[in-house]
Amino acid sequence: MLLPMILPILSLVLAVHAADFPIAKPESVGMSAERLAHIGTWLRGVVEHKQAAGFVTLVARRGKVVHHEAFGTMGLNDPRPMPRNALFDLASMTKPITVAAALTLLEEGKITLNDNIGDYLPEFRNPRLAIGRGEGSVATRGPITVRHLFNHTSGVTDAATRADTFKHPTLEAYMQELARKPIAHEPGTAYLYGNSHNVLGYLVQKVSGQPLDRYVADRILTPLGMRDTWYWPPHDTDSRRAVLVVRGKDDPQSLSRIPPEAAKARTFIGGASGLYSTAADYWRFAQMLLNGGQLDGKRVLGPRTIAWIAENHIGDLAFSTPGHRFGLGMAVTTDRGKSNMPYSNGTYYWSGSQGTLFWIDPKEELIGVLMVQLTPSPLKLRERFSQIVYSAILE
Repeated sequence: MLLPMILPILSLVLAVHAADFPIAKPESVGMSAERLAHIGTWLRGVVEHKQAAGFVTLVARRGKVVHHEAFGTMGLNDPRPMPRNALFDLASMTKPITVAAALTLLEEGKITLNDNIGDYLPEFRNPRLAIGRGEGSVATRGPITVRHLFNHTSGVTDAATRADTFKHPTLEAYMQELARKPIAHEPGTAYLYGNSHNVLGYLVQKVSGQPLDRYVADRILTPLGMRDTWYWPPHDTDSRRAVLVVRGKDDPQSLSRIPPEAAKARTFIGGASGLYSTAADYWRFAQMLLNGGQLDGKRVLGPRTIAWIAENHIGDLAFSTPGHRFGLGMAVTTDRGKSNMPYSNGTYYWSGSQGTLFWIDPKEELIGVLMVQLTPSPLKLRERFSQIVYSAILE
């Protein structure tokens, strides 16, 4: 007797789920389910050998999710099975979202790439260049520009750990301290990965007139339906937080990354690190980029801006990965023959220090997302994961 009542409700739930998460068989988008199954074989072996606790992986092609699985447990000493909706500390996979927020300001004409950041952030108006070792500093020949923040050529650097950074009550308080430190090189003359995207997040905050987390929520997370992405996740999600494994031991409170006072205050919002998300939510962000700036009828960025991301923005400056350059906020594959990954030229990607990674391949209309909490990681996760995924493309 209840069946006629249950079926409409079930149909509605399935329809909502399908609209939120378009699933398809791999063969329908030119991929092999049999070959994608190698992901599970590989990661189950990693878990069995206790090289990591657990993973969530996702693969999408042509706008359809063809693989979304969880493997292992929440921690090495936490036997709960890893759920597909587990939350992960994204670490530096926060950066692409900060970049997207900054690009909305660029599109609205509120900033340009060649603007002196000192015009918006007086603290950085007169940068000083460190000379020698402890020999003082001199004025730089030129200013730090917005472009330098996007592509990590600002020279801004800080030896502090993430835990030390998070001890500051706010991003603004940290910026006051960071701005007083000499930069490592003349702006625009070298690629130096580090704090540029924290400054970029601060720029977003100042130019928009909103706190960074509010602006990101209003302009990125809410339009994209990223309901499982937070800077400080609510406590009712604690049971879904994957445990960070540090050098083979569980760090359930992430004390190596977040000091207790910061976790209690929840007031530091970083541009370079700090977001938590699920594989499914991050796919929504990546799919927006692959779609040329829109998802489910909501436009976040324009297609020409998205194409700009995946171009070389550092010229011939030294970069750490052969066959790759750095674009407008993310790494870009420019010479597939020299690369140690099977990405097509024009693929752009990034990762986090705790094991999370993703890529977007416009040529193949392909997205890969892998989530794990593991640091340091000797597993070559990006290389192995991408090799399996690309081997599954049959047309």
